[in-house]
Amino acid sequence: MTTASLSGEVIVSFYAVASCLAPAITRPTVPFGVRVPPERASAPVIRQQRRAYYGRTAIIGACCIALVILLQDRGSWWLSRIILLAEIVADLGCFLIARNRIAAVKQAERWYAGHRQVVATDTSWRTDPPRFPVRWLIPALTVIAVTVLVGTLRYPHLPARVTAGGHLVPKSVVSVFGIVAAQLYVTAMWTGIMLIVYRSRPDIEAADAAGSTRRYRRFLAACTRAVLTLLALVDLTLLLAALRNWQVYRLAGIGSALPVLPFAVGLLVLAVVFFRVGQGGSRLPGGGRGGSGPVAGVDRDDDRFWKAGLIYVNRDDPAILVGARFGVGWTFNLANPMAWLVIAGIAATPAGLAVLAATAGI
Repeated sequence: MTTASLSGEVIVSFYAVASCLAPAITRPTVPFGVRVPPERASAPVIRQQRRAYYGRTAIIGACCIALVILLQDRGSWWLSRIILLAEIVADLGCFLIARNRIAAVKQAERWYAGHRQVVATDTSWRTDPPRFPVRWLIPALTVIAVTVLVGTLRYPHLPARVTAGGHLVPKSVVSVFGIVAAQLYVTAMWTGIMLIVYRSRPDIEAADAAGSTRRYRRFLAACTRAVLTLLALVDLTLLLAALRNWQVYRLAGIGSALPVLPFAVGLLVLAVVFFRVGQGGSRLPGGGRGGSGPVAGVDRDDDRFWKAGLIYVNRDDPAILVGARFGVGWTFNLANPMAWLVIAGIAATPAGLAVLAATAGI
């Protein structure tokens, strides 16, 4: 039982639960990525497809979890990744079935006929933007600092060959401190993404602009704290793995799960927070117009900008990140060149680390 195989089991299990529960935390007006008027949010076809999706993804998730547990000692670390990929593809198929059937009924019954479509915005988002919770970064940075300190103290006493990437390799700064590079990459990447999110426009519902703006502020704060907490726990998992590689401690059997435990706890915290707040704060209390008055219209039918209900492509939208249509989170506007620069930066760093590791013989 290795850390890599255990982390694979955790990821497969987390994705199974998250994918199955995604419709419950999605905004009611965008079921399965299809924009619908508020009064159609409980249409029979939507309820039917939601129940069918729950059943299908629950079966797929249970099968994948059972498979990854049964095969944990019979394959390499990549086996769980293959199972995860198959799970993602199968769940995507379930999503597309539900989306296509809802979209077909929406078009056939002309759900938007007679509605005045409007776009609501909040000018205070620029004059009074939410503050990024920088202090929540302190735990992650502290864990990284401890990793560097312990690694520096242990380096002179390590043998000529050390464990890195599951293999014995010659001792070097790269092989010993490569795990610190992984910590820095994960922390910097997700912190940067959340900073971009903080400068992105909020998801505001036309029918309740003031109330949805207040909920979105609370949603953004809660999600950011959960993500930064997960970062600290991921860094702690990497620290525990490094301590084992640096021969600070040795564990066998069920004890080998110790490094994965913080990562699993972080995912659990993230899932609980996401389920409590819902996409854009849709599950939070605090509705009401707040004196702004109801908007005489519904949210614009913008399905044409969402490919398969998941991928956002809008050349007229300057946003880099927008709120996702399914589950909780954000997605890139692939029509914005800046989004591709961010994606390239995210991909380039691990690619560079892989080349460096290969050069060092890891």
